[in-house]
Formats: sequence, C-alpha cells, structure tokens
Amino acid sequence: MMLKSLKEILRTVKGKKILHSDKLIETTHWLHNLEFLVVRLMMFAIGVHHLYVYTVKTVF
Repeated sequence: MMLKSLKEILRTVKGKKILHSDKLIETTHWLHNLEFLVVRLMMFAIGVHHLYVYTVKTVF
C-alpha cells in the first residue's frame, strides 16, 4: 500500500519536473541531519534511563 502510493507520488513529481538535483541534495542533507538528531536523542534517553536505574538500585 505504502509502496504503491510512493510510486504514484514519484510518478507525479517526475511528470511535473519538480525534482531538481539541488533540491534533492538539500533534502537528503536535511534527512541525514534529522536522522543524526534522532539517534543522539535516543542515546541521551537511554543514558538517562540507565542512570535512573543505577541510582534506584544503589539508593534503594
């Protein structure tokens, strides 16, 4: 289902010639930065969780 709608979107974008290489590069850089931010946030959350578990086990 999702693959079908993605193919339809790509066909529409190709037909309208909206997809330029500069815009594509800019979008991929933005997605890469977003992915990096998400990974950093997940690592921070895991670190805070481990610190909390360690503190609870040590104190109580």
